[in-house]
Formats: sequence, structure tokens, C-alpha cells
Amino acid sequence: MRANPYAQYQSIDLEAKVESASPHGLIGMLYEGFLTRVAQAKAAMLAGNFEQKGINVTKAHNILGGLKDGLNPEHSPELAERLGELYDYCQRRLLDASAQRDAEGFDEVASLIRDIKEAWDAIEPEVAQMAQAS
Repeated sequence: MRANPYAQYQSIDLEAKVESASPHGLIGMLYEGFLTRVAQAKAAMLAGNFEQKGINVTKAHNILGGLKDGLNPEHSPELAERLGELYDYCQRRLLDASAQRDAEGFDEVASLIRDIKEAWDAIEPEVAQMAQAS
């Protein structure tokens, strides 16, 4: 059986992006990956493909776990605590939405993380300036 050349290209392209990304960029990629997986889970659910829904929910759930593990309470304890609580809520809500086949639940967690991603993306120029200055 031959591997899908497009899938191979995507894998190589992703590896290249990860290798060249800044720490700030990597977090942005995780947010984007989460949003993609939630959208795919919702679409799979609506199409009746519950196996694919489960795969994407698990991947989205794991991304939130990775984001939570990457929080640095030494830098900003209050921000780390609040983001940790948000990630915990989103994990619970995502699993509940999956179990209940609740499209609005998928939309809710996507909206919450999209807001965080937009704020994260907005500070990228400042982060780049700080990196150049040091």
C-alpha cells in the first residue's frame, strides 16, 4: 500500500514549521491545532462519523493538556492559574459536548480558545521585539 504523497508533504511541512517556530509561535500552532480538531470533531459528529469525532476530540483534549502543562506560574501566577482553569473547563466541556453530541458545546470551547488565540497572536510583535532586544 502506497502512502498518500499529500499527507507525507503535510507531515514534512509541519515538521519544518515546528522546527523553525519560536516558542511563541509554537503556542500559536497549538491553539490553531486545537481549533482545527474541534471543527473536525463537530463536522464528523454532524456527519454521523462518531469514530472520527472521538479521534479529534481526543487530540483536542490532549492539546489542551499540553497547553496546561506549558504554563509557567513563576512568570505570572495569576495568569497561569486562570488559563489553567480555562483549559480545565474546556477539557470538561469538550468531553461533555462529545458525549452529549452537542454541537453548541463544540462551538463554545472553540470560541473560548479562539479569543485566547487572538490575544496571543496580537502580542506576537511585542514578543519579537523583546527577543531581538535580548
